[in-house]
Amino acid sequence: MRKFVSVLIIVFVVVIVTNISINKYDSSSNDNKHNNNDESGGDRIASVLENAWDEFGLFSFGVGDTDQTISIVMDDTKSDVQLKKYLEENVNKTDLNQYNIEITKRSLQEVETESFMMEVSVIVSDYLQEKNYDDVDLYHPSIEPKPILKLTIPKSSELSSENLRMELEDVLAAKSADLPQKDISYEIQVIERIDESTIELDAVISDVVEDFQGTTNHLIISSTDIFKGNGIYKMSWAQPSDSKDYKFHVTNNTGTNVTVQIQQSGHTQTYNVVANGSTTWVQSAASSGDHTIVVTTSDGRIFKGDVFVSVSDAPF
Repeated sequence: MRKFVSVLIIVFVVVIVTNISINKYDSSSNDNKHNNNDESGGDRIASVLENAWDEFGLFSFGVGDTDQTISIVMDDTKSDVQLKKYLEENVNKTDLNQYNIEITKRSLQEVETESFMMEVSVIVSDYLQEKNYDDVDLYHPSIEPKPILKLTIPKSSELSSENLRMELEDVLAAKSADLPQKDISYEIQVIERIDESTIELDAVISDVVEDFQGTTNHLIISSTDIFKGNGIYKMSWAQPSDSKDYKFHVTNNTGTNVTVQIQQSGHTQTYNVVANGSTTWVQSAASSGDHTIVVTTSDGRIFKGDVFVSVSDAPF
């Protein structure tokens, strides 16, 4: 009987110890789950991409929780196939399956040139503000076919285009030590623009997307399902001399804000569309001639969306 009681005691102790171990394991598991839940899937993917920056020559990446897209810009000498394999091996499948992967490949030289020109643009912008050259318009630098920084001044300005160009060259020469590279040649263009009286007025923003049906005969730009890997959409049209009105509509299907510019006769009007939003603008008293609409993503990710422009010989 004493032996039987001893066996029962041993069994009871084993059960208690086992339960304590199981509860400890469960508690530890719950703590780990809690810690993992504190970090979103997007954050975990971003951490993995940070570790891959040098190995795969990443220039930039973004993990959009709104559009469920992983946007990556990488060196065109590196393998995007190997990068995808790396992600599959290092990211939880549950996290990875929630996203689409969009990879854009660019040359290192192109990216370095673009970065250099942006630094040049910042120096020039600061100088223009310091000198209160409020009538000078500075444009986003272009790198193709060659790096160019473009500015415009009104013909009525007391400052000549040639003098302004020489001023900026002197400023940039003095600031050359602040630039990331010294072996990139570029051009500064200062162009005189027409008087402000002939420049079209600001478009009137409509809070409601207007219906473009019924203007088919006047629809001069109709771009749907746009997919621009460099984040820039650009298209021009000729505004007829007998038409003073046009309207333009942009649907932004990306998870970031976009900037919309209307460029005409060296002058630029700028508007904004929020992430996954759309807006229509109406332009009255438009001047004739070439107009260009440019849509640019705020962080360089792929632009996806629609762009429409229609003209009319009567007010909208």
